[in-house]
Amino acid sequence: MNEHIDMTNVKTLTDKVVEFGWENLYMGLGVVDVVQENVQELVKRGLDYRHTLVSRGEKLAKENRGRVTELVDMPQNVAKDTVKKANEALDKYSEQVLTRVHVPTVDQIDNMTKKVGSVERKLDKVIKENAAAQQI
Repeated sequence: MNEHIDMTNVKTLTDKVVEFGWENLYMGLGVVDVVQENVQELVKRGLDYRHTLVSRGEKLAKENRGRVTELVDMPQNVAKDTVKKANEALDKYSEQVLTRVHVPTVDQIDNMTKKVGSVERKLDKVIKENAAAQQI
């Protein structure tokens, strides 16, 4: 009877070892499956993350390009406005100085030239009328 009990214990022990072996095998396959899923998910997230980083980088570059242009244009516009105001002030003060010393402006000279031209035409007409009257 001792023999029979020992055989039963050995068989039960063998079954437990085999069952434990199968459980470990299945556990190892489960670990492989979980790792494979995680790696695939990490690769997918890595590609998505890469795409997101590239998109954000492109967007930031475009935004900064506008800011850089804005930073460059602003002083240029200020300089242009300053030059324009300086030219206007110079023209104004130059005209005032020329008026004080009785030097005519370009507009005044043009106006006088037109008047002289009108007087010249009237004088030519009168001279022609006098010449025609003398011939008669």
